[in-house]
Amino acid sequence: MEDSEFAFEPPSDEEIDYEDVSNGGEDEEENSDVEEKGLSKTKTQSPWDFSSYTESVAEEHARRSTTSIDDKISKLIQQRNAEIIPEKDEVDDDVSSDSEPDRQVDLKPEEDDEVLTTVSSGDNRSFFTKADGVSFHADSFSNLHLSRPLLRACEALGYTQPTPIQAACIPLALTGRDICGSAITGSGKTAAFALPTLERLLFRPKHRPAIRVLILTPTRELAVQIHSMIGKLAQFVTDIRCCLVLGGLSVKDQEAALRSMPDIVVATPGRIIDHLSNSMSIDLDDLSVLILDEADRLLELGFEAEIRELVRLCPKRRQTMLFSATMTEQVDELIKLLLNKPLRLSADPTTKRPPKLTEEVVRIRGKLEGNQEAVLLALCSKTFTSKVIIFSGTKQAAHRLKILFGLAGFKAAELHGNLTQAQRLDALELFRRQEVDFLIATNVAARGLDIIGVQTVINYECPRDLTSYVHRVGRTARAGREGYAVTFVTDNDRSLLKAIAKRAGSKFKRRTVADPSITKWSRVIEQMEDQVASILREEREEMALRKAEMEADKAENMITHRDEIFSRPKRTWFVTEKEKKLVANAGKETEKGSKKKVMSAEEAEERRKKEKKKREHEKNLPRKKRRKLEASREMLEDEVENEGNNRSKKDKPGISLVDLAYRRAKGAKGAKKAADAAGKAVRTNKKGAKKSSSHLSNSRPEEMKQLFQSDMSEKKQKRSLGGKKASSFKSKSRYKRR
Repeated sequence: MEDSEFAFEPPSDEEIDYEDVSNGGEDEEENSDVEEKGLSKTKTQSPWDFSSYTESVAEEHARRSTTSIDDKISKLIQQRNAEIIPEKDEVDDDVSSDSEPDRQVDLKPEEDDEVLTTVSSGDNRSFFTKADGVSFHADSFSNLHLSRPLLRACEALGYTQPTPIQAACIPLALTGRDICGSAITGSGKTAAFALPTLERLLFRPKHRPAIRVLILTPTRELAVQIHSMIGKLAQFVTDIRCCLVLGGLSVKDQEAALRSMPDIVVATPGRIIDHLSNSMSIDLDDLSVLILDEADRLLELGFEAEIRELVRLCPKRRQTMLFSATMTEQVDELIKLLLNKPLRLSADPTTKRPPKLTEEVVRIRGKLEGNQEAVLLALCSKTFTSKVIIFSGTKQAAHRLKILFGLAGFKAAELHGNLTQAQRLDALELFRRQEVDFLIATNVAARGLDIIGVQTVINYECPRDLTSYVHRVGRTARAGREGYAVTFVTDNDRSLLKAIAKRAGSKFKRRTVADPSITKWSRVIEQMEDQVASILREEREEMALRKAEMEADKAENMITHRDEIFSRPKRTWFVTEKEKKLVANAGKETEKGSKKKVMSAEEAEERRKKEKKKREHEKNLPRKKRRKLEASREMLEDEVENEGNNRSKKDKPGISLVDLAYRRAKGAKGAKKAADAAGKAVRTNKKGAKKSSSHLSNSRPEEMKQLFQSDMSEKKQKRSLGGKKASSFKSKSRYKRR
């Protein structure tokens, strides 16, 4: 594919308004490319807009009586008596000017390295209809048979030439065919399914309102982005309404919007199922189009059961479209469940990476293993200074990096699951406006987010697999632009490093960070530890206070509105809590089973032989023992099924009955041998023999029986010797029945 085919998004007003002086040369080159392609320099609209959530964050903090993390950081910086953070210029002076950018080495893949592939197997090709005559090229959107309002919207957004996936998908989607689309990140998949959907809605029966289109996404931010995109594309169509349904926002507002029967619903699976189960007058009986965006991510997050439930609630006669940049085996199974004679459209089957993406790695070895934060700050202070997305592994790590960046004087925003929905969207808006230079995020930002102008992606925590890596680095170098992807790799990530290196080929670089800069930033981080601890402590106190206030408000509401609260119907789910636990346990067992599946054929054959020997051994047992064994096995199975019954703590449920009986017999045999040895050693001491026998006995009746037998044997011996009658017991009343 030529690069010109991907340039459907010219530099928008965002890049012109927030132009960086240091990157003036690059902007001039980009503008010259735009002039060569015949695009006007008029300001185009931005497809994404999260500004409506900016004011709600301040209202949220005022309502909760809390302060934002930026306020806490600025307060600590003002209270600091001595300035402990070095200026960026000082750090840059200590590092030689040619050490950072020039210390790059080409990393060539080895011949025996195996590459992790996510392309579906060839056996599934027969399931798809042949896409003969499909064209992946179009000169303009007017050639795709779109209406005039949609063409005006594309022109307002600056879209002049369709991308390959758009040129192939839009004409086929207009005919109502099921489509499974795959293309590289940043190729315009959202517009590929939004434009034909809006075109079909222009000819709907307007006298009968209904929910006709449902778009499912894995993350809330992606849902907001698609909702905003559809609003921009339908800005010249006044009678099409779109509704946003996701967690973190008001449930009552969403119920009211769904009852008004909007034409398009953009939702996350869990919240839309909640409304369909618990909200009156909401259904999907008239649904015409079902769209799944980033389908493989939906399955990764555990939405498979929810998707199956939604498919059950949707009409069978519908159009289904499924899009993702990577296809896995789970997605292939979902395709067979959802789609009917689908067309598989792979716009870029040979190009798995953006053409202008430069991929680098930073090897974390030796003394760098404990100084990853210092390495990151050294990179961000000199080399990558703006428009950077940093991916961390956990929410706690992302929050700590946000505090460190703030105390170091860098403008950064955080995006992870511990934030409220308004705070997450506000962070995206700040980064989109370039009011902050760094966005520190977890994997919630790895899929679908199209923020114009992202120059660098830094994987502070190495992704788990090649698919996650592809989606992370896909946030940059979009639509034919240039971009950098830097990954921190430890010794435990060698297999992934080989796969990435083989995928990137000769363009894969290894970056070396200067030691003086790392040493300086490590000292700075040590000095900031007390301030980081104080901020975290203050946040814990605010959280505890907020929880106490919530409990107090809850108790007050229960007292004041008790009858009204108990009169409300209980919210239900499509599965019960017991079924949820069973599904979770089954998932754990399958995970264990998948680990055990890695077994050779010889080991499997040996296991079968052992089981066969056990069964033959049970058959050769006497009839009474065999019946007892069967009865005990049935009792054990009943105990496993009924979790409420009390189990014996000593017997492990994982041990078979034959093994358990063998262990008990072996233990009894050993105890008998020990008793015999003790009897021989202390035969002269009768009291000691009594004590040992009583000690070995398991219960009081057995102890009494042994004592009585020993007493009688003594009497017999004395009578045979003709000695005087003597008894070791003062009274025989203890043997009498009470």
